[in-house]
Formats: sequence, C-alpha cells, structure tokens
Amino acid sequence: MLARCARCQGTFTTDTYGVQTCPHCGSEILLAAPAGQAPPPVTPPATPPGGPPPWSGANGAPPGELPPSPPPPPYGPPGGFGGPPGGPPGGPPGGRDGLAAPFAERGQRGFFATFFQTWKLVAVQPSDFFARVRVDQSGSAVLFGVIATAVGMALSSLYNLLTMGGSTEALQQAMGGMNAQQRQFMEMYLQFLQGGAITKALVGQLVLSPLVAFIGIYLVAGVVHLLLLLFRGAPRGFDATLTVVGYAAGLGIVLAVPVCGSLVAMVWGLVVLIIGLGEAQRCGAGKAAAAVLLPGVLACVCCCGLLGLGVGALVEGAKQLGAGGGGATNL
Repeated sequence: MLARCARCQGTFTTDTYGVQTCPHCGSEILLAAPAGQAPPPVTPPATPPGGPPPWSGANGAPPGELPPSPPPPPYGPPGGFGGPPGGPPGGPPGGRDGLAAPFAERGQRGFFATFFQTWKLVAVQPSDFFARVRVDQSGSAVLFGVIATAVGMALSSLYNLLTMGGSTEALQQAMGGMNAQQRQFMEMYLQFLQGGAITKALVGQLVLSPLVAFIGIYLVAGVVHLLLLLFRGAPRGFDATLTVVGYAAGLGIVLAVPVCGSLVAMVWGLVVLIIGLGEAQRCGAGKAAAAVLLPGVLACVCCCGLLGLGVGALVEGAKQLGAGGGGATNL
C-alpha cells in the first residue's frame, strides 16, 4: 500500500493502518482503515534502559494524567535549621511556620550538640538565624541564655578567686616604693581583702549567677520591648523580643575569658541583639539600634548630669569656705 505524508508530500510503502512514521521527515501520520475494518494495534516502541515505561505520558505519567509532583527537597538533621518540624527552607519565616532552633529540640538531638550548634548560629550567623527562627519558643531561648550567662559568670568568679592570692602578694610588694599616705591606704585595702568580703561576694556571684541571668534577661527584654513599642518596631509581640534577648544572652559565656571577656561579651552581645531584633521583629536595624542603645545613652547623660552637679556643688562649697576663711582672718 502506498501512503503519502501530509507534511513533506513524500510517498512510502506500508502494510499496516493507523499511526505511521514518515521515513522522509520523521513526522507521524494517521492512515485510516477502510470502512468496516478495525486498525491493527500499534506496538509501542521499546523503552531505553532507565527511561519511562512505554505507557507513560509526560514525565512518566499515564496518558491523560498530570505528571507526578517532584519530591520535596532533602532536609538536614531532624528539626532545627534545614529540617522538619520547623518547616522547609523558604517557607514563611518566624512564628510557628519558622524553623526551630536546634536548642529547642535538645530532647531529641542531645543537649550539648544542640547548645553549641545554636551558639554558633547566634554568634556567627545572627541575621540568618533570627530571620527564620521560631519566636513562639521563647522558653528555650531564655533557658539557653541563662545557662550560657551563668556558666560565664561562674567561671569568671572562679578565676578571680584563684588569682586573688597572687594579686595580694603583688600589692604587698608594690607597697615598698610608696609614701606613708599611699602605704596606709594600701594597708586598709589589703585588710579589706583579707577580711573575706571580696571572697564572699565572689562566692555569692557564683551561686546566684543563674538567678541574676534570669532576671537580667527579662529586665532587658522588658525595657527594649517598651522602647520598640514607642518606635512602632514590635509588630510580632513580646515573645519575639524575648527570644532575641534570650539567645543573644548566650554570648555571656564569653565572660569566662580572662581580662577582656567582659568587654568582648558586651560589645558582641549588643551587635547580635541589634541584628536579631531588626530581623525577628521585622523593624530594621535603625529602630532596633535605637531601642538597644537609648537606655545606655540616657544612663550616661544622667551620670554626666549628676557628676556636673556634684562638681558644681564642690566648687561652690570651696568658694564659700574660702570666703569664710578670709573674713575670719580680717577679724
């Protein structure tokens, strides 16, 4: 039987009806069977190794059906950043739809592993961490901050206790080159140290450090949140502020570093707190910085004002004393 291709008008010989492939241009044509004769079944082409089954349609789906949806992206370890149940990456950030912090799943993944993983995220990647972390798990954030700050304060107190004896000996040796008045003052200071007042204060700090850290986190969160409300920068509520303050307090563990630990912890913690509030509250770095730094600025202004009043009072008292002394001499 002679067939003609409707596309290229080429002719070719075939013995069957139905769908045919033109040997000239490769297009498919349909040869209708004569009336009363059913077309023979079309044999599907062989499937190459690893390809879709011969009955498949688009992307492996049966003809007339939608292709199957692609599999979800692989997750990392269960929970935390990069895995369920916090939700897949790229979903709505924060709240219940955000990603759970690793420390919030310490019961399933281990305490120490999640603690150090969370600390690394807070310290090194604060912008990404606070932009996606869930803000409805503030209890875990407070616990994280209390543990880290308490450990830092405790280690700092222990270091001061161990080095107190060497400091006393160094002061005693330095007294040899002092005059009588300086030596008297240093002797009073050494008696105060040897009396145990400093030791008792350090031991008290060692014992009460968890309570001090807990109160400090809520106090800072309350003050900062009030200022954020004043600046209209707290659309996600107090839990978001408390979450940021709690996790930022985890940098308090740096207090354990001798000599410069306090300064490093303060500066680093302020930077993380500003970045975290701007991301978690969606208010931007400007409002976050204003809410964090304004209390310190006001405290400095008040201290400078009180210092100025004190110096003025001393100067005025000195003038009155000088005037009174001059009148007595004239008499």
